[in-house]
Amino acid sequence: MRVGLPYRMTNTVTEFEEDRRIAWKAGPTGLAGRFLAGRTWRYELEPVDGGTLVRESWDVSTDHQGTFLKLGPLPERTRRSMDATLRRIEELVTE
Repeated sequence: MRVGLPYRMTNTVTEFEEDRRIAWKAGPTGLAGRFLAGRTWRYELEPVDGGTLVRESWDVSTDHQGTFLKLGPLPERTRRSMDATLRRIEELVTE
């Protein structure tokens, strides 16, 4: 990944229920992880008439940078990225 400088993230699955939910915590490894890690990404799948409703969430409540991540343009940029991801998933599964 890259934001100004290149960096690596490690993802650790924290929740899994087959065909229903997957969540993972993302953050850098090593010393940086003690200060920059902890956000949780989650996909929840709900059967609905004619298909599946997919919800994506981004939880920063346990992130070491939680307050910072709620400021400025990041929440809106993340929401737009999540919307784009969900549209892409829909395109892939309905083609």
